[in-house]
Amino acid sequence: MNYNFYDRAASKSDEELYYCIDNREKYLPETVEAAVSELQKRGAEFSEEELRVITEDMQARREMAEHGTGIFGIFNTNWDNNQVYDPDAPGMFSKRAIFAFSVLCSVLFGAILLAINVNKTQNRDKALWVVIYGIGFIFLQAIISGGYNPIFTILTSIAGAYIMDNFFWNRYIGKPTLYRARPIWIPLLIGLALAAIGTILVSKGLLPVIPPK
Repeated sequence: MNYNFYDRAASKSDEELYYCIDNREKYLPETVEAAVSELQKRGAEFSEEELRVITEDMQARREMAEHGTGIFGIFNTNWDNNQVYDPDAPGMFSKRAIFAFSVLCSVLFGAILLAINVNKTQNRDKALWVVIYGIGFIFLQAIISGGYNPIFTILTSIAGAYIMDNFFWNRYIGKPTLYRARPIWIPLLIGLALAAIGTILVSKGLLPVIPPK
């Protein structure tokens, strides 16, 4: 991120800054720290105890993000450890969304969403590699299965999503990175359209389906 948090804090009202501090679990630590600094510049006074609590809360927030769960925590509340509501946080598709689209649509679909995330970081030049991984993965699935095998596809897609989470996300975005979850409506509509096309292809015999044994 290229945000100057202190400049952004200077443009906010006292009420906005106090709201940020009072609801600090929703904001980036940098945003909260800049809010405290700006209020102090404006003459606001914080007790040593208040400053200590804020500092400890922000340290705890950073540590919680550092220990966020991976894709197999999909049914665990810790899945969202890295999500905040701070408008200054980078907007990214969540790990939950990437996992779901990878399994239900394809690993390539999930890889494209992840590449969009990577493009918002200093590693934006690596986004193409994420897409190449997704393309290679679905081709490998097709070669191994010889057609569309639902059970095989789901199981291997889970593995593909796991690789993206542990290698590409952690390496190019960073496990402790805090972000604001982007809406999934557009990917969802695209996914439904692709599913409809796939259903039509199967019904017309243009997409071979291997029944599970």
